Amino acid sequence: MSHHWRQSAWDPEALILVVDDSRLNREVLINALEPRGHYHFLQADHGGEAVKLLAGNPGVDLILLDLLMPQMDGFEFLRWRQGNPSARDIPVIVNSSLDDMDSLSAALNMDCYDYFIKPLQGSELKLVLPLKVRNAINARRMLAQLRTANQRMIRELGLAARYQGFLLPRPMDLPGLEAAWLFRPCQEVGGDYFDFLSLPGGGLGLVVADVAGHGVASAMTASILKALLPGYLERTASPAAALEALNGDLLRLTEADGYVTAFVGLYDPDNRELTWSSAGHPPPLSLAPGRPLERLGNPGFLLGVFSDNEPLLSFEDRRARLEPGHRLVLYTDGFIEAADPRGERMGLARLERTVSELRELPPQELVQRLEKHLDEFSQGDPSDDVALIAVDFK
Repeated sequence: MSHHWRQSAWDPEALILVVDDSRLNREVLINALEPRGHYHFLQADHGGEAVKLLAGNPGVDLILLDLLMPQMDGFEFLRWRQGNPSARDIPVIVNSSLDDMDSLSAALNMDCYDYFIKPLQGSELKLVLPLKVRNAINARRMLAQLRTANQRMIRELGLAARYQGFLLPRPMDLPGLEAAWLFRPCQEVGGDYFDFLSLPGGGLGLVVADVAGHGVASAMTASILKALLPGYLERTASPAAALEALNGDLLRLTEADGYVTAFVGLYDPDNRELTWSSAGHPPPLSLAPGRPLERLGNPGFLLGVFSDNEPLLSFEDRRARLEPGHRLVLYTDGFIEAADPRGERMGLARLERTVSELRELPPQELVQRLEKHLDEFSQGDPSDDVALIAVDFK
């Protein structure tokens, strides 16, 4: 009961189930639609028969449903549909002789796509009904495409999250150090990055960075950092020189409106000396035995903003001796910018106070307590990626 027409977005091929106890009404609808689309039709004279037809025809694209029918009326069918996921996604256009708007409203509130009142005549059969049918079918096709794209994106984000896991430090032997860390992207993947780098001569690189934004683009930029930084530190043995070289690469490889903050440290275990430089990154917290907490200064400039010949762009190496028992706490701004339900920020002062109060805890317990504190403060809903690393020098 169909004709073959050239396909288009407004002329979809579809299987339509017509449910009406009047054979004449069914034929009127079918005859009105047949010339205006590449349609195939199934017919049922009550809701119970429609249920059986749907079980044997999973490809139904649209249901035209009468409300007043024997055995199972339209309302009973709609209640059945709401409890069956496979049928719930099929759009329904209610067609009824009822002129009671309360009944039609009740049907529409049961997830019906549209309605019309019988009998249809003249332009309603030639224009209104075909338009409603095409709109309903195309809306379903678009929804199906969006769901497919969403499922594909979820799968790809899952893979991206796995790959980003490779950016994180692997369990490794850190001679003379004890470290623990927290990493929580606010989406499937994020732009925070940190690492411990084994360097020639026994040196150890300490890196924490924060790429502007969230999601896949930020995670890809973080992967650039992981790929390039170790080589720069090996060749220069200077965090400042490594940051300067990295800045040029980011200008070439990333978007113009992107930027990165970073802290890079180089620890020499033989001399117990830490050399560090920063590119606009929040200052690490330093706890020396018997001394109050201090901030490691030297904020520097953001990466990926100024060109190499910009006079303002400069990075400086600073040095400090780390005695046994010295602790560093490195973090990204997602921790201190986390907000409570009232919008109040965590703030650096609160982090400093907590780190000072818990200074006797080993790194792993400290990080766990800080994570709990973050969750209680933000009620488990941080708005940015969070990375935090505690390192004890033995």
